[in-house]
Amino acid sequence: MTLTRRRVLAAIAAAGGAGALTGSTSGALLRNSETLGASLTTGLVDIVVEYWQDASTVDPENPDGVVDGPRLDIPVGTVDEDSPGSTLLRIALPQDEGPNNPASVWLRTECPERVTLAEFLTVRLFYSDASGARGDEIVSGSLRQVADALRTGVRLDGDPATDGDDCLTDEVFVLVEYELGAYIGSESVSLPLFVVGTQCRNADPSVNPFPADATGAACEPAYTCECCWDIGKVEVPDRDENFEAGRLYPFDEGLAGYAIEVVAADGDSGVAFELVATDGGPVLPLCSVLVKGGSGDSLIYSRPENGEYDFDTSVLTGATDDGIIYAPENPNNGKRYGISHVVVGVCTPLLPEGGCPEDVATTSKDGSRGSRSKTDEGGETK
Repeated sequence: MTLTRRRVLAAIAAAGGAGALTGSTSGALLRNSETLGASLTTGLVDIVVEYWQDASTVDPENPDGVVDGPRLDIPVGTVDEDSPGSTLLRIALPQDEGPNNPASVWLRTECPERVTLAEFLTVRLFYSDASGARGDEIVSGSLRQVADALRTGVRLDGDPATDGDDCLTDEVFVLVEYELGAYIGSESVSLPLFVVGTQCRNADPSVNPFPADATGAACEPAYTCECCWDIGKVEVPDRDENFEAGRLYPFDEGLAGYAIEVVAADGDSGVAFELVATDGGPVLPLCSVLVKGGSGDSLIYSRPENGEYDFDTSVLTGATDDGIIYAPENPNNGKRYGISHVVVGVCTPLLPEGGCPEDVATTSKDGSRGSRSKTDEGGETK
């Protein structure tokens, strides 16, 4: 039986939620959660940030909001897989009392909440003009990657139309685009933004004004592995066939839209592969892989606790340097069985009530493997 991702995730949501894998929409906020420290007061100049929540319908005379100073709170509405969004920022020097001193403008952020949405929400920052048109790219990637790139502070070009990094004398526009893609969930996440301007005449404009201790550690991946959720089984097509390197094998049972891409094989008894999404959906890191061979024997290769997160079998304990995992040995002759099928498990958080999602793949045609709250030791015979 093959289940669609949307159907399975809706069932999980009805049961109470499964962290990164629940619901049907996701909320994203760009906001500021704290003010800058007093150590940044010397040499600062006043700047004003205005924003338009929808960059496709910009009225230059009527921004949706105005922020006076380094605190930046920009609400961004709910996004879904069919509705990418964009926000336009105008960063300007106040001119109410005559020309302001040229300023070196710096932008930084902080690591987002450690939720899986931070891995799947794509964020792109561009220089722009008053119409919201794209200019040169500043940074792009997942929300976490963008936050990590900006975490220590980056200087904005006060005049992107010229070469080099210029001081700001009037205004500069920054376009923020965000896109959910095929992610299905109900999480929310935020990207705190800090904007500060320093005087160009009385200070070195290339000196980062943000204190080193304000940036914190690098943004870690947001995955958790409290549960091993079996999402798919792939059977060897025929008794006379083996897994072949370079081939894509969709799940025979489990979630639709997923497959394993074989990267190496050792005869009929060993295989190395990467978990991939065939429909552009999210991919969660491997937790374990069960390798079945013979009449009833199998081996489970598991990701070590506190190990790195990855999507191929090289992350599993007991795999070779090439990521190859094997079927168990035949006790009668000491040789390994040929692989009959593999069952793929991925990392997920616990459900709110403390349980794990129900597996949607089985170890054999007549038996379920059952949900596990902890991974089994790699290489044990089951």
